Amino acid sequence: MIKLSAMQLTISDENKVFNIHTDGIPYLSFDMLDKLGVPHLYTTRYVNYDKATCVGEKGLRVCVMRDDDESEAAPHVLEVRSRLARQLRSSIEMEYITDQKHTNFVNVVREGELGPIWPNNKPLHRQYVDGMVTDIPGALLTVFGADCPSVYIADPVKKCIGLVHAGWKGTLGKIPAVAIAQMLLNYGCDPADMYAAIGPGICRVCYEMGDEVYDSFASEWSKEDADRIFSRYIVDADNPAAKDDGEAARGWKYHLDLREANKMTLMRAGIPEDHIAVSNVCTMCNSDTFYSYRARRMENEQCAMMVNRFR
Repeated sequence: MIKLSAMQLTISDENKVFNIHTDGIPYLSFDMLDKLGVPHLYTTRYVNYDKATCVGEKGLRVCVMRDDDESEAAPHVLEVRSRLARQLRSSIEMEYITDQKHTNFVNVVREGELGPIWPNNKPLHRQYVDGMVTDIPGALLTVFGADCPSVYIADPVKKCIGLVHAGWKGTLGKIPAVAIAQMLLNYGCDPADMYAAIGPGICRVCYEMGDEVYDSFASEWSKEDADRIFSRYIVDADNPAAKDDGEAARGWKYHLDLREANKMTLMRAGIPEDHIAVSNVCTMCNSDTFYSYRARRMENEQCAMMVNRFR
């Protein structure tokens, strides 16, 4: 692991994946998408950050949490997301959000649906939805997460975008491919023209799962795929019964690589490998910089934002 001096991030390799922005509310952006001219961001815990001193104020709140007082929290997070939208040269009046529930459902954003909607006011067709696509110029898509990666999709030819929340259940359901299918069906896209970026999230080393999750991927994908995206270890290696034979299966634990799984899905949907950027930042390894569910540091969440605008 490598320590990146800017914002004190620990990264898994030296690849130039992200640009770090510290003017206003700090955020990360993908170098690949920046070069396409697509405004987008991924937030941190920081309300502000001084790159010279490596000191910043923490406690950014971008969404209303279950235990929040909605009357107090909603106006605050509205102002925060309004500021973030302005930093992308957009407006909260162009935002579209859904009620994420770890599904693989993807909405097609329609005219007249943009603008802020608050926690208990989401219409039925936005509930249990974890992704969205749009060709509306200037539309601002927003998803939330605290270990689950966001996947950004952009088609500079047809001028449309997609953004999905890809936890393990959405990844199992191939939600990036669902978004791509919606873009092909509704906008006439060619996956060969598309670009995608898999955002910060929990890394394989940190993401321990039970055998039921491995079994789900082996069943829904294939055993070969499951063996590619999971690593495994024996829970009680000192137990003489825990040896590599048929009975040892009861003693296995697994680690899931959400990055690799979503990259496989994107490539199988037709996006070229050199059009895919993959995060080298783990939210759990960097739980002092990001909110993390697995690190039990989830006072709030990160948001991913993307504007349908190209250079």
